[in-house]
Amino acid sequence: MSRRGAPLVSSPSTPAPAKRTPFTRRLVKAILAPYMRLYHGLEFQGAEHLPPRGPAIVVLNHASLLDVPALMVVDPFPDTVTVVKASMFKVPLVSWFLKQWGAIPVERQGRDSTGVRNMLAVLRAGGVLAVAAEGTRTRSGRLQSINPVLARIAAGADVPVLPVGIRGSYQALPPGAHVPRPKKILVRVGPAFRFEPGTDAAAAAERIRREIAALLPPEMQP
Repeated sequence: MSRRGAPLVSSPSTPAPAKRTPFTRRLVKAILAPYMRLYHGLEFQGAEHLPPRGPAIVVLNHASLLDVPALMVVDPFPDTVTVVKASMFKVPLVSWFLKQWGAIPVERQGRDSTGVRNMLAVLRAGGVLAVAAEGTRTRSGRLQSINPVLARIAAGADVPVLPVGIRGSYQALPPGAHVPRPKKILVRVGPAFRFEPGTDAAAAAERIRREIAALLPPEMQP
């Protein structure tokens, strides 16, 4: 990425992934919402920080497999595309939900050029891209280092970056657990920000980490 180059999302050359219909997205929410709200007391804070429309990148901490379902239920945008590790598409029921939502599979190991192209295509089309900022679940519950690929995309995309902190999901379903506990989950949105032209990936990663950490309780901060 050149510091003097054009923004990554300025070119429409890569077609965006097909969007799901409003009906399928409503169906997914209708299935997930009762469980998330009744069993986990799902709460949403910070709606006043939401931009009216895309393009935008939503960056969230990732402590549990319940993070994506929680985000799906509270997501107010009609066309959010969630980035999910490719192996989740091999789990039958989970795969159905992800496909209906229009999620993008990415390989966690190595450089996934197709996944990156698809992510940029969403932004070029004016969509909202939701990404787990760390690239994988934290094993301790604390916010980890930010994925460098995400940092490069966010630094060069010239779109609003919306930080999201999810708390309670780690207590409800930590890595290695198979049965969710009835713990309260809170999704909290912070003010959107943009990176100045020329921001490098390291500085972008630090800013993203700091903005997400501000939305988390002390025990989840780095």
